[in-house]
Amino acid sequence: GLSEKWYQFEESIRVPLVIQDPRMPMELHGTTSDAWTLNIDLAPTMLGAAKVAPSSFMQGRDIANLYLHADVTSWRKDFFYEYNRGDPVTAEGHVGKFWIDASFALITDEWKYVYWPQHDYEQLFHRSVDPYDEWDMLNASMIQTTDDIYLKMKTRYEFLKDWVLSGKRV
Repeated sequence: GLSEKWYQFEESIRVPLVIQDPRMPMELHGTTSDAWTLNIDLAPTMLGAAKVAPSSFMQGRDIANLYLHADVTSWRKDFFYEYNRGDPVTAEGHVGKFWIDASFALITDEWKYVYWPQHDYEQLFHRSVDPYDEWDMLNASMIQTTDDIYLKMKTRYEFLKDWVLSGKRV
């Protein structure tokens, strides 16, 4: 029921990535990783293999350390997701409301915060408990409070959204 790979739901963001690199140690051949790699990482990775520095405007990272050294200690722990063809903050002018709505999200291993700007609607999913985003914790009755997690996710979301808009590399 999802339209292609537009949304931040698991069935949409999970895409297999297979890497064949002659630099990879034999003991790492055939291994898998759950580290967050994004499409923005592909160009810096290919440039790194060619020993060319990525441009300063590129947001992605060379993922070679994940498969050359199996080093995930300094790898991203979250990522900002965006599908928007309108205003960068409000999504005003985004074509596709009620078809493929604009959406923003902060995704971590444990949580997923989603904001639908055209509807001013927020969602929060507990990923380890609800791996397919079926139970929206902000919009359902609950016994346990989600205020602390919601505020933490919202603050990190706003930081990453501002960072994306500024065009700076971190």
